[in-house]
Amino acid sequence: MGIDFRASMQPSGELEVRDVTIGFVPITCSSPLINAAAMGIFGQYGLNVTLQRYTGWGELWIAYVAGELDATQMLIPMPLGIHHQFAAGQRDSRLPYITNINGQAITLGSQHMGRVHSAEDFRNLTIAVPFDYSGHNLLLRDYLALGGLDPDYDVGIQVMRPSDMVASLNVGDIDGFLAPDPFNQRAVALGAGYLHMLSKDLWDGHPCCSFTVADEFATAYPNTYTTLLRAIGDSAVWTDQADHRAMAAETMAGRAFLSQDPEVIAAVLTGEFDDGQGTHHSVDDRIAFRPYPHETYAIWSLTQLQRWDLAPREGYHSAADYQSAVREVLDPEAATPILQALGANTTQRKTETIIGRTFDPADPLPWTEKQVNS
Repeated sequence: MGIDFRASMQPSGELEVRDVTIGFVPITCSSPLINAAAMGIFGQYGLNVTLQRYTGWGELWIAYVAGELDATQMLIPMPLGIHHQFAAGQRDSRLPYITNINGQAITLGSQHMGRVHSAEDFRNLTIAVPFDYSGHNLLLRDYLALGGLDPDYDVGIQVMRPSDMVASLNVGDIDGFLAPDPFNQRAVALGAGYLHMLSKDLWDGHPCCSFTVADEFATAYPNTYTTLLRAIGDSAVWTDQADHRAMAAETMAGRAFLSQDPEVIAAVLTGEFDDGQGTHHSVDDRIAFRPYPHETYAIWSLTQLQRWDLAPREGYHSAADYQSAVREVLDPEAATPILQALGANTTQRKTETIIGRTFDPADPLPWTEKQVNS
């Protein structure tokens, strides 16, 4: 399916390099990267981009840390973990863009329909998440803890590649998953499960994935870095428009990208979907593409990594410590002029509403406490 797209801007000066390798995982969160490749946007900006596909976040993490990728799609906690070396491997990184907000769901096996109504009902269930360093894991844990469960003891949280989740659900190896689309909608289409809730029901406007660039690449090739952001920004703004969503689904469905039924992808992107419980929904921001890298996103992620022992607490005594840590990674200075030129919102979010509570980045320390009700 051909789409006549015209770049909104020009390359940023003389490109130091044109060949760029970018990693991605085939989920709808990667839409801005996929569409930039599929619609020839990278090429219009003079870039020769290779999209390197990975089926899981662990292998992508390893490849990025090893220097095999210049840039990559990443779950937002991942560049924080890699830059600050919270886990294996370190590489200085910049996060200029959020590739998507919302776009996830909790899907449960059909046998649980009518039995699971709230977090308390998850006791003794096995729930898959795509990675430890993921918003999926952190949001699920917060949801369960607020329901009085200890996520480390009362629920089996299992890391699994997104592409394996539907099959595992279908054969009963897991009871459900909190995962990216299109796999939630695919489970519904196959009759393997139903949507318990969208992730936006927990935190409307939450971040999922980011576009992360190796610091040495951005430093050595500043014009290429800026041009990459222009191309991806152009793609994100185009993809976010409602009248482009169905076209994007067709473009992204091919084997080189998502390799999924375009009708399943369209249900996610357009927000016109069935939940597997007999109800049709119209949710135009089931997933959205608003790239500005808000500090609230990263500070909350850091507090939750600490809360669940995925990041150290030492050296974090005040809001300024959290702000300093995330500012080493976030790069709004590179993103802002591009997004403003495209008419996208660049106003910094001051607070977030997460499962009915207000997260204020000026007071992050209480959010590092486990708060599990015995």
